Amino acid sequence: MNPSPSSLYYGDCLDWMSQWDDQCVDLIYLDPPFNSNQDYNILYSDTGGGDAQFRAFNDTWYWDTAAADRLERICGAVARPSHQVIKGLRTVLKKSGALAYLTYMAERLDVMHRILKPSGSIYLHCDPTMSHYLKVLMDGIFGPENFRNEIIWRRTGSHNKLSLQYGPIHDVILFYSGGKDFTFSPGHTTYTNQYIKKHFYKRDNKGKYRPNELTGSGTRGGVSGLPWRGYDPTPKGRHWAIPRALRESLPEEQKSLKTHDLLDIFHETGDLIVSENTFPRYRQRKGEGVLYQDIWAYQPGTKGVLYASEKEIDRDVKWLDSESEKLGYPTQKPLGLLKRIIETSSKKGDFVLDPFCGCGTTVEAAEGLGRKWAGVDISSFAIDLILAHRLKMAHVTTYGIPYDHRSARKLSKECPFNFESWAVTRLPGFAPNSKQRGDGGVDGRATLYKKPDNWKSRLALAQVKGGRNFRLDELRAFMRVTNRDKAALGCFVTLNKVSTPASKRETAELGKVRVSGHEYRRMNLWSIEEFFDDRIPSLPIMRNPYTGKPFVQTGLFTLGTRHHA
Repeated sequence: MNPSPSSLYYGDCLDWMSQWDDQCVDLIYLDPPFNSNQDYNILYSDTGGGDAQFRAFNDTWYWDTAAADRLERICGAVARPSHQVIKGLRTVLKKSGALAYLTYMAERLDVMHRILKPSGSIYLHCDPTMSHYLKVLMDGIFGPENFRNEIIWRRTGSHNKLSLQYGPIHDVILFYSGGKDFTFSPGHTTYTNQYIKKHFYKRDNKGKYRPNELTGSGTRGGVSGLPWRGYDPTPKGRHWAIPRALRESLPEEQKSLKTHDLLDIFHETGDLIVSENTFPRYRQRKGEGVLYQDIWAYQPGTKGVLYASEKEIDRDVKWLDSESEKLGYPTQKPLGLLKRIIETSSKKGDFVLDPFCGCGTTVEAAEGLGRKWAGVDISSFAIDLILAHRLKMAHVTTYGIPYDHRSARKLSKECPFNFESWAVTRLPGFAPNSKQRGDGGVDGRATLYKKPDNWKSRLALAQVKGGRNFRLDELRAFMRVTNRDKAALGCFVTLNKVSTPASKRETAELGKVRVSGHEYRRMNLWSIEEFFDDRIPSLPIMRNPYTGKPFVQTGLFTLGTRHHA
C-alpha cells in the first residue's frame, strides 16, 4: 500500500514505512534526533521537590541490547544497502553510542531508499557532530553518484558558547537524489543595491542589464560544442551554455529546443549581444538574482537597506525567531526552510514525506504549496500539536492514534509503550518519559502552574496501566513513588474505569493538595474509558511542557474525535 495523502502516523517511522510500496514518495525531508550528546530539557519549576526535569527527548545514544540487535540484523543481511558501510563503521567506532545511532539511522534510511522514486530527492538535516558519518552512510545507501549538495544552514545569529571553539551556529543538510533525472528547480535570492549599482550599469528598453557570459567552462561534444554563426567556444576551452532564466522565459514548446536553435531565438529577441569585437554574450537582467547556493545564511539588518526588493529578501531562510511562528517545540525549524526545499525539489501534486515530523513544519509547508504529504512521529504530543496549531482547517487522517475505547485497548496490547505515551498526553500538561524501561514507576510528569498552598513541590506524576484488570498493589506502589518523589499529586491511569471501594479508600489516604484556595486529591484515578466519555480528572492548571505557559485543559482533549482512521 501507499501512504495516504494528508495523513499523520503515530509510531516509529520504520514500522509504518516498511508497510508501504516501493517508489511511492517524491520527496523526503527528515530532521531526526541528532547524536549531539545534548539533552533537550523542559524545565519544571520545582521548589523543595528535588530535581524535576523532564527530558522532552533524550538526544544521547548508548550501546545497548537494541543497538546490538540492529547491528546483527544489518551485518547479517548482505543485500541491504547499508550493509557494507555499517560493517566498516563497526571497525572504526566499535560498540559505541555513535554506532548505536548510525545503526538506528541505517535501518530507516534503507527503507527510505526503497520507497523514494528514482526521480525523487531526500534531504537529511543533521548537525556537524554526525554529518560526516551520515554522509558516508548516505553514500552507501543512495550512491555517491547521487550526492548533490552539503547545504550549510545558519540556524541562529550567534552562540556564546563557553568553550575552546568557534560559535556553532549552523546545521548541515545532506541532499541526495534518487537517480540521475530528478526534480530540481531552485529559486533566486536578490542582489544587493551595491552590487546592482556596480554591475548593472547598462540600460535598454527592457531596463538595466549587465553583459554576461554565454558559455560555460569545459569543452563538450554535441551541439553545445559546435560553432554558432562563426563563433567557436572550444579554443577558449568552453561550450555554449544557455542561462536558465533565458530558457524559462520561453513558451513551453520551445524550452526543449537544441542549443543553436535557442541561440537563434534569443538573437532575434535582442537578448544577445553579438558584435565583431566581442564574443557573444547575453543581457542579464537584475531581476534574475542569484540562484540558490549551498550556503543558506540570512544576514540580519539587511531587509529594506541593502536589497532592492523586500519581497525577495523575505524568501531568505531566516532562523526561527518569530514569536508568532514558535510553538515551543524543541528543534522546531522555520517554515521558510521547508518551503525552499519543497519548491526546489518537487512539483505540485508530488508526495512529500517527513518521517520525523515533530511539530509539523514540513506538512504545513507541503499543504500550503499544493503537495500531497504524510508525516510520522513517535510522539503523540507532536501529532496533537500539529492538529491543534498547524492544520486547523485541513482534513487530516491520523493512523495509530486511538479513536475509541476499543482501538485504545488494541494499541495497549500491540504497542504498550506507544499506548503509555499517548495516554500520558491525554492528561492536560503531562509529558511522557523518554525512557520507558526502568523508569522508576513513573510514565509521565507535569508541573503545577501555581505553587500549592500546603505543599512545597509543584511536581505531578503519572503512571499508566494498560491491562484490563485493576490491581490494588500496583496503585499502592505508585502511591509510594508519589510520596518518595515528594510530588504534589499523582494520576493513576488505567484502560478501564476503576471505582472499587478499596481503591477509593487507598487514594483518600494521601489527602488533598490546596492550590489558590481550591482543594484537589493528591492521588487521582482516571481511565481512558472516561477520556472517550469526555470526562477529565479534576486537576489544578499545569504548565505547558513545551512553553511553560498555563496549559488550557480543553486544548488537546478536543482532538479525540478529529478525523481519526
